[in-house]
Amino acid sequence: MIWLLSKHQTTYAGKKTNMFADNSARLGLTINRGESKVFKTNAFNNTTITVQGEALDEEDCFTNFGSILYNQEGGDADVRARIGEARAAFHQLKNT
Repeated sequence: MIWLLSKHQTTYAGKKTNMFADNSARLGLTINRGESKVFKTNAFNNTTITVQGEALDEEDCFTNFGSILYNQEGGDADVRARIGEARAAFHQLKNT
């Protein structure tokens, strides 16, 4: 599981993740803290997100359905990747 947090959400993220873990435990579900990661975009708050007392690892890059996001660049890398794919497609059309 990857937690996506914007700069506005990091303030309450610790409370929300603990509430989520508590409610999940009531249903008999557990959060795999080894598989859970945190991805912050343009976050100025360096608060560590914990679940049940253990800090979650932070990711620098997130890829989902072909979209690439970096925590500092935002969507710029995704736009560059898509432009590169379009160039390659047009180059193939040019050769036919």
